Amino acid sequence: MNTADVVVVGAGVLGLSTAYWLAKTGSKVVVLDKGRTAWEASGRASGYLSLRGETPIEARLAAVAEKLWHSLDDELGYVTEWCPEGRLWAAFPYEWEAMQETYKSFSKTDFPFRLIDGNEARSLLPYLSDSVVGAIHTTHGGHANPQRTAQAFAWACMDRGAVIRENAPVLSIRTSGGKIVGVVTPDGEIATPIVVNCAGPGAGKIAEMIGAEVPVAAARLEAMVTAPLPPMFKFAMIGNGVSVRQTHRGNLHFNGGPHEWIDVDLTSEPVKPTTPIIRNAARRVAELLPSAKNIPLLRCWGGVIDLTPDHSIVIDRVPGPDGMFVSVASGHGFGLAPAIGKALAELTLTGDSTIPIRELGLSRFANLPKDWRKQFKWEAGNYNT
Repeated sequence: MNTADVVVVGAGVLGLSTAYWLAKTGSKVVVLDKGRTAWEASGRASGYLSLRGETPIEARLAAVAEKLWHSLDDELGYVTEWCPEGRLWAAFPYEWEAMQETYKSFSKTDFPFRLIDGNEARSLLPYLSDSVVGAIHTTHGGHANPQRTAQAFAWACMDRGAVIRENAPVLSIRTSGGKIVGVVTPDGEIATPIVVNCAGPGAGKIAEMIGAEVPVAAARLEAMVTAPLPPMFKFAMIGNGVSVRQTHRGNLHFNGGPHEWIDVDLTSEPVKPTTPIIRNAARRVAELLPSAKNIPLLRCWGGVIDLTPDHSIVIDRVPGPDGMFVSVASGHGFGLAPAIGKALAELTLTGDSTIPIRELGLSRFANLPKDWRKQFKWEAGNYNT
């Protein structure tokens, strides 16, 4: 029988970050994924470091992540294409009132956010639509290449002795005497006392294997890349319901628009892109950046993201048989992954973390109704907009 000090479930950037920090301590780590590395949310991510100004308890985590990003290429030994050029949230008239309210929570963080008018926004990005009436801007934050970042973490994990097993879904988790003792896969059992659940949309089903509950819903996410354009902007941008960044090669990488709520299976492949969602997101980008409206799309991806009931991150020990820890990043974990992974590794090994995570536990969902997905209209087949 194979053995491991820790089994990490999920080879997205969150699971790989956790595995890296664990392996760096000398722990024997095995990472399992039902498919391939970064096949789900990580491979479809916008690539942003989300500063979480709208959620001040997460902003402290973002501050730690930003410091880690600045030296992450040196830490891992591989390139992530980190671009520390700040963030811009652009608002059309229908978004402006809500953005002004959002700014109030942004101003409660330690990041220097500015509320600016449309003219100043266009001075930062001349290609921005004349319909943009205002924006929030900060020089903090940035973006990176999701695929290269996931690969960097994967290679760095293996350099430090971790094993990554693709196409290895978790079939069951064995317990004995109130403790986890093993993880069963199609290739056999791995004896381990600790499971770190970074399964994203499947995190709830992994928790169910030990009789626990982690509230998470899944939504289809489409990501798209255009043909290369001349340099337009370096910061990460959100506006008109889409997230847009320009890559090092000039492509516009974007996602957004309506998301379809779905049910996930722990062994299925990622969902494929759908034409209506692609057209919706492309239209939104063309409205935001009119000069890009005739640029052809090169590639589209379909994947699945995880979302918690309050849209905030979970980092915690899972109640029930001893030995399971979990993080669900609620659709914005990519940029926070260096800090989340480090915090989760510390929590796993020591029972606590030097990174502020105490307000991100599962206990905040203690009074969540059993039919919360139905009440939120987050059931399969429905759309959010």
